[in-house]
Amino acid sequence: MDRLIRLVTLFMSKKGVTFTYPLALGAWVAIFLFMSWALSIRFETNDDVVMLMISSGAYSGTPDFHLVFINVIYGLLLKGLYFILPGLEWYTILFCLLHIISFSIILWVYSKRITTAFGQLLLLLLLLVLQARFIVGFQFTTTAAIVACAGLSLYFERGKKVKILGLFLFLIGSLIRFEAAMLCFGVYAPVMMFPLSGRIRSKRQFLNTGLILFAILVLPVLARGVDAQVYKHNPEWQYYVDYNRVRGALNDNPNFAKLLNDSPACSVADINDLRNLGNFIADPAVLDLHVITRVKESLDAKPLFDKFQNIKTWICFYVDTIVCILILILLLMLERRVTYRWGLLFSGLSFFILLSWVSLNATVKERVFLSSIVPLMLIITLLITCYQKKIWKIIVSSVFYLLTLHTIIMQTADMYAVKKEQRRIADKQINLIQRFIDCDFTPLGAGLILEGLNPFGVTSVFKVLNVKMIINGWMTQIPLNCEVDSHLDFVEKPILIFLAKVDAPVLHDIQYCIKKNYQIETTLEVIAEDELSEIIVIKKKTI
Repeated sequence: MDRLIRLVTLFMSKKGVTFTYPLALGAWVAIFLFMSWALSIRFETNDDVVMLMISSGAYSGTPDFHLVFINVIYGLLLKGLYFILPGLEWYTILFCLLHIISFSIILWVYSKRITTAFGQLLLLLLLLVLQARFIVGFQFTTTAAIVACAGLSLYFERGKKVKILGLFLFLIGSLIRFEAAMLCFGVYAPVMMFPLSGRIRSKRQFLNTGLILFAILVLPVLARGVDAQVYKHNPEWQYYVDYNRVRGALNDNPNFAKLLNDSPACSVADINDLRNLGNFIADPAVLDLHVITRVKESLDAKPLFDKFQNIKTWICFYVDTIVCILILILLLMLERRVTYRWGLLFSGLSFFILLSWVSLNATVKERVFLSSIVPLMLIITLLITCYQKKIWKIIVSSVFYLLTLHTIIMQTADMYAVKKEQRRIADKQINLIQRFIDCDFTPLGAGLILEGLNPFGVTSVFKVLNVKMIINGWMTQIPLNCEVDSHLDFVEKPILIFLAKVDAPVLHDIQYCIKKNYQIETTLEVIAEDELSEIIVIKKKTI
């Protein structure tokens, strides 16, 4: 037993590899390329595919910088690249480059502070697990989070040039997804406030740190202001931005889901019209900005106690990970010599407070949870491996650390299985659509699995199809969708509706609302189908 303890002690104290940045970068290029090939890189949701199609011109016919969730400054960069070299899928390529740069910077910065081989092994394991998860579900939110974390990690490096690079990376992360970058900043900030001593020694030190944190936020906030001003310049885009902000607040709100499931009626709008909104195929002429704003106000007026139930929901969903995180923080707080001990405590509190605040009026999706936990796990890794002197504490904390990673690994495995099936279905759906030429069609909800397509060839696929796709959901009322003003267009134009067969009952809600709102009886005609999907036209019923 004594010999085993000595061997463990020797392994944990063994000096690690000295990483130069070129070495870290080269290693991560190889890792990223291998994982992308082995795991068949795919987007997590349709959102990225649609923004890709807008930026490349596959959606409207010409490259556009109005990417809605991504800042127009980044959109202009993409638009320019698509104009210069339209044969390359720049949306995907830039994300790949940002992943490689960000993960290699984090490996380089943290490995210099983690001097033991054991500690570097834990760090590498964390980064490999995160990279695998982010590749299986390639997504702009998690991309923004890892870029922001890379930028913030350079705060700990000496030299103005390195810190400027860190500011630039954090800015890029905020351009891709402002909210994700701010979540990372909120979790990282407490540790940045506490120097190596574990406490702030003077008011001057506190002031200097505060100024640095303020400087980190200046450019992202200014860029967000530029984004808002660009949309305000055009009345159509301004109406869309306002509409989408309220629509998103409803579709992502668990209180809205309760309203649709539990209430037979709504005083503000017809419950069937609201169900169409919940199914991402709202009638914009009936549920205009004024109406959906009133619906949102009715949800905002709900007692705070009712919303607190949502906090319980998100905690229960991630309870295993949260328990491991709590135990890790407690173990590290009990070790008085741990550097950043108080920073870790406040970072942990910030993690729980931020996600609880999000959960009051929105769903804490897996990608949001991952965006918040990445900086916290990096901080915990640093503390576990560098500053605990007692072997049993390192072993116990490492076990809970691995249990936390196990949760992410299981999420990755589940998503990989889903993506494998989506790749198969996407090919079949494209073949079904290819039967039609010069037609307008719209997917019902998430019935068209665009995320199953190869992320490096989305534009070429849709240029070959020679059809006009009109997307609902967050694209409702967007100026790029000039063809659809109301559900009446489904009958009069007509517009082909692509849906999964399991979603067919949703069409009955649409028919009901067309009759109620426009006094038109309709019938459904299936014009193409396979075992999983079908294409339907809504027609006027003839006597």
